Amino acid sequence: MTSSKTIAIIFSDFKNDYTDGYITGIQKQANKYGYRTFTFSMPQTSELYTGSEEWIYSLIDYERYDGVIFVKHSFSVHKNLIPQIEKSLCEHCRCPVVVIGRSSALPNNISLKSRMNFECVVEHLITEHGCRNLYCLGGEKSIADWRIDGFRAVLERHNIPCSEENLLYGGYWISGAEALAKDIAYGTVEKPDAVVCLNDEIAYALIKQLYFAGLRVPEDILVTGFNDSSYASNSAVSITTFTADTPFCGRRAVALLHSLITGAPEEELIQRKHSIITGESCGCGRSHPLNIRARLDELHKNEIANMEFRNSRFEEKLYKVNSIEELSLFIKNHRYLIRDQISVSINLMGYDDENAECIFLNDFMADGETTVFRAADIYPDIFTFGAVQNVHILPLVFDNNIYGFMAIGYDEPCTYTLHAKQFANRIAIGAEILKIRQQLKKPETMVSAAVPTNFVTHDIDTKKLSATIMVVNNGSITKVPLENILYFESGEKKVFAALKSGKYEIKQRLFELEEMLTEKNFFRISRSVIINMNKTVGYKNGFNRSLLAVLSNKEELLVSRTHGTSFKKKLLEC
Repeated sequence: MTSSKTIAIIFSDFKNDYTDGYITGIQKQANKYGYRTFTFSMPQTSELYTGSEEWIYSLIDYERYDGVIFVKHSFSVHKNLIPQIEKSLCEHCRCPVVVIGRSSALPNNISLKSRMNFECVVEHLITEHGCRNLYCLGGEKSIADWRIDGFRAVLERHNIPCSEENLLYGGYWISGAEALAKDIAYGTVEKPDAVVCLNDEIAYALIKQLYFAGLRVPEDILVTGFNDSSYASNSAVSITTFTADTPFCGRRAVALLHSLITGAPEEELIQRKHSIITGESCGCGRSHPLNIRARLDELHKNEIANMEFRNSRFEEKLYKVNSIEELSLFIKNHRYLIRDQISVSINLMGYDDENAECIFLNDFMADGETTVFRAADIYPDIFTFGAVQNVHILPLVFDNNIYGFMAIGYDEPCTYTLHAKQFANRIAIGAEILKIRQQLKKPETMVSAAVPTNFVTHDIDTKKLSATIMVVNNGSITKVPLENILYFESGEKKVFAALKSGKYEIKQRLFELEEMLTEKNFFRISRSVIINMNKTVGYKNGFNRSLLAVLSNKEELLVSRTHGTSFKKKLLEC
């Protein structure tokens, strides 16, 4: 191990103020001691399933760091990854490791000591508002949670029965709140006096959905949150909450790690004393504003808008990329979408897993904007960090295929945003598009992205990969084998791929498809249609001596007179 004054952080995903607080606390304390932080995380699109994004942890070369912090608490949803990470740390990491959470495999553990803070919120509902029928919402049934333990303890102290019916498991996510609001509105679940949520995000989602279902907060139901996040101070209904102080827990972890690295006594950090923050959601706090439903509608509309990528033409431009050079230029022109960053590198894994090509790295580079270096290094040795203090490393993964990673450099403690997640996902799609185009034009020279195998193994046989194309399905992008396409059709300034299940928009123009699919047994039968000859079973004469191509699903398509003779000839060849 070299003394490089760097700390590696193993984290699950950035999604709410509660868990993100660990990272900001770690970064602040680490920067105070003079350490740079490298945070490895998964920007997964699913709460329960990863799309091979966990391989990002295999890039951690422990020899390059002075210490490691494993934020085990952030893996509550993906607890199946915890044993793998602990095993990797035990077998390969020789530098000090601190775990935020409980670990029997690793000795240095730090945990939140604020169960009593959560109990204060429950006590407030019982003693100040006389609530006797309370629900606790959030979490996974199979995961132990000290907040739920605190909820149970308070009800027992007040001789209030507490059974499984009082514990509603929502997976630490807003979907649980949305489901509960509907259950209460439809009478599936008995309407309680109050719902105690495990964080403010869940509480806000519950309040919003209750209003949409015709139930008012606090008039009909009291709702509380936890963590004192930005959701608690929303402009519609302020939420009664309590500061969880995860940043302080992160600072304690760094103080312990610094002591283990240097041998110096651990710094005693002073934690601020907190008290319950009362809001309108329990009937306390300031007076209720007017037009709450209208305010919630407006907030909801803004949330939907903010979730959309800020550059509406981003995907359209991405689909026009035809080479690595164009992709590099594309990244350079769109990196402004990632908030507050001062450095961005996009690294595509090469065929040799010992190398990664950095196709764009801005700021502080000695040899220009492009360099080649080992993937596990994250940044090349010639890189001069300058003002970069905190780096986040995200995987470039699409449809379980691994293309590389993106590293974002910040000069201050910071967490990456939703736009950074979307940026990484779109870049992976760009790499997929390039692969497909190479596959269509030069299948014999197709190479695949190699994957480090010291943590997660993925077997990829490029010879078995069939040509595919990207389609837009309910706002998401899906890869579909060409062999499943019946035909391509243009209309209303858009191009669609027709499958048995329906028609789906694609981003390519029809003339681009014609060039790409020449050798894939696709044939243009009219100005607006390119047909899959493998799905064509014959032809027939239609009205007014017109020619109709008959597909395997019995659909009939008009063949223009200018293409009729060549279509018949093509059909005979097939």
